[in-house]
Amino acid sequence: MKNGRKSLIINLAMTLLKPLFFRISIPLLILCLYINPLFSQSSSDNKDTVNLLVITGGPTLRHQIDLVPTSFYSLFMDKKNLQWDHATRDEAALQNENLQNYDVLLFYNRSDSISDSSKKNLRNFLESGKGLIVLHHALGSYNDWEWWYKDVIGAKYQMNETEQYPKSDFLQGETIKMIPAKEHPFSVGLGEFTLTDETYKKLWISDQVEVLYETDNETSDGPTVWISPYSKSRVLVIQPGHAASAHLNENYQKLIYNAVFWANGNSME
Repeated sequence: MKNGRKSLIINLAMTLLKPLFFRISIPLLILCLYINPLFSQSSSDNKDTVNLLVITGGPTLRHQIDLVPTSFYSLFMDKKNLQWDHATRDEAALQNENLQNYDVLLFYNRSDSISDSSKKNLRNFLESGKGLIVLHHALGSYNDWEWWYKDVIGAKYQMNETEQYPKSDFLQGETIKMIPAKEHPFSVGLGEFTLTDETYKKLWISDQVEVLYETDNETSDGPTVWISPYSKSRVLVIQPGHAASAHLNENYQKLIYNAVFWANGNSME
C-alpha cells in the first residue's frame, strides 16, 4: 500500500510539473520526494530499521481493553531504529499484502482460532525466515493448532482441561526474579533483574526449547524466556508481560527491544 501511494503521488507530480520538468534537476526532485513525511522507508530501504507489527485483541471487547493496558505501547514508542504498527485483529493483520511490509511479528493477542487463509499466510511469513515474538497471554492463542504450539512456539497455555493437558493457571502480582539460564547474544546488557507481574503454571512446554531466562518463583513453571525449536525463522517466547509494573520496568523494556532485533536477525554484539 505504501508503494502504491508513493507511485500515485510521483505520477501526479510528474503530470503537474511536466512543463517545468527540464528546469528541475532530477536529483533534487528525488530528494524532495524522499524527505516528504508521507513516505516511510521499508525494511529493504533501510537495513538498520526493523519494521514490526504488534498484534493485540481477541474474540471480545474485553480482550482489547483489559488485556492491553496503555503502558504496553511504551515498549515500542520512540525506540531507536524501530518502526511499528498496531493491529487489533489477527485476521486483518495476517493478510498477505499486509505481512509483506514487516520484518517481525509480535503476538500479544488472545484468539481461539484463525481462518485457514490466515494460517497459510502466517506459515509462509515464518518459512520465509522472518521473525516472531510470542508474548504473555498470546501463549493461550490457537490452542488447537498443533503446528503453531508444538513446532513454532514450543509451548501453550492450556485454556481448558483435556485428557492430554491440564488447565493452566496464573497468578498476578508475583515477584519474578529473571535469572539468565545461559549466555546468549539476545541478553547482552541485561543480566539478572526482578519485576512484578503475572506468572503462569502448568504450561505445556516442549523439551526442545532453548531456555534463556528462568525464575525460582514456585507459582511459575520455571522458564520465562525461550527460543522455540522452529528452525526456519527466529522465534522467541516471553512469558511475563501482563501489567504496567512489567511494561515500565527498564530491564523489561530492554528485553523486548533486544527480542525484536534478535528476531530480525540482527547481531546483538
